[in-house]
Amino acid sequence: MYDKSIPFEAKIRWIKKETRDTATYAFKITSREIERAYRFIPGQFNMLYMPGIGEAAISISSAPSDHDLTHTIRVAGDVTTAISRLDTGDVLGIRGPFGNGWPLEEIEERDLMIIAGGVGIAPLRSVIRHILNDRTEPRHVKGVRGGKISSPARIILYGSKTPKDIIFRDEFPRYRDAFQTFLTVDKADPEEYWRGDIGLITGMWNKTSFNPLNTVVFMCGPEVMMQSMVKELILKGVPGEKIFISIERNMNCGMGICGHCFFGPKFVCKDGPVFRFTDIEGFLGIKEI
Repeated sequence: MYDKSIPFEAKIRWIKKETRDTATYAFKITSREIERAYRFIPGQFNMLYMPGIGEAAISISSAPSDHDLTHTIRVAGDVTTAISRLDTGDVLGIRGPFGNGWPLEEIEERDLMIIAGGVGIAPLRSVIRHILNDRTEPRHVKGVRGGKISSPARIILYGSKTPKDIIFRDEFPRYRDAFQTFLTVDKADPEEYWRGDIGLITGMWNKTSFNPLNTVVFMCGPEVMMQSMVKELILKGVPGEKIFISIERNMNCGMGICGHCFFGPKFVCKDGPVFRFTDIEGFLGIKEI
């Protein structure tokens, strides 16, 4: 019997190094019964369990239709440090999935803008891959490579500190098959030739083409970045209720029991991690609430 509150074993199938401190891990659930029962939606997360060390809440970075269940993990504490020392064939525990996901029903017949900063692209990769895998999605994107104009538009704005910090860098060329894709970095690395933009994501607005009143936004990244982007989006006419944000806070149980992830009157683990902006606008950017 599958109980998502109890850890089940998963074996590492492969590991892909993304940046100096971030890697993507593909897992194979060892129990066939649990593997058949396990289902998730883009935007949800799992609790990854290392015996004797603890658990960490990690977003799922694969799409539900992908062959592999993947998590993209940045080393940032005891649990993620321990995971970074594992190798192919090693086993750890997983609980989940938990939380709500990206509201895919909102993007039907609407433009979609995906905004991400740093490792915040990980939970959005699940949406991106879901759209790429969806054969009903248009294969031509507005203004891209001379393709025919089609609706809805699909846009990705992604920013990182340097070119070496770009997560999924080798995948972005494929994203351009279905998305207008814009990358920017805070500063270029003098040791690496960079042909892309340098500066804040907000500097990318003049390169995009979208209808603010018909646009849905999915966003994840540092809260300071998201606060700034939300202000810009609303000024441009995007309704606040059509902006969805994935919040990262300290989550210990994943089920709204321990209280570590209180976010105003809500739990990030149970009511989030994806929130409609108008439901949390009074709390975004405020620490320890």
